[in-house]
Amino acid sequence: MSRTGRTIPDKEADYIAGGTLERLSRGIALLGGMLLVGVMLMTVISVLGRYLFNAPIPGDYEITELACAVAVFAFFPHCHARGGNIVVEFFTRKMGPRGKALLDAVHHGVFMVVAGLISWRLFVGGLHKLTDGETTLFLGIPLHWAYFPALIGAVLLVVVCVVMAYRRLCASRQ
Repeated sequence: MSRTGRTIPDKEADYIAGGTLERLSRGIALLGGMLLVGVMLMTVISVLGRYLFNAPIPGDYEITELACAVAVFAFFPHCHARGGNIVVEFFTRKMGPRGKALLDAVHHGVFMVVAGLISWRLFVGGLHKLTDGETTLFLGIPLHWAYFPALIGAVLLVVVCVVMAYRRLCASRQ
């Protein structure tokens, strides 16, 4: 039951109970959304500049590429915490609540491992780009500027997965 007295699904109840984690994942997702809105505005200005004045924004595709990479990782924690990933329930339809909760716990655990591997590789890749000083071709934007903000989203995804796996494991024991 929620504070309003209505019955809520397990996944939503898991998310509401998050408090700080909920606010953090939502805030990061909103920042990712604002980043994409900025990319959209830049793209519109660049296209208009190209066709009206023959003056596009130089390197707009480099900025778009880096910003979209960061935004994707900003959305992952919120999406996962809200149960927004695609779930196929063909085989689990007839399972009881405990079995489904246990299977969900395993799912969150596996996703935690995958998110951990991605986080590790983003960290290693970011350090590599930082030490090499690798930059984009035209604007010379350091590539590590995208790796480390993306790493924040990936690490937050790991934390969300840990919390969700723990909650579903506890639910499977009830």
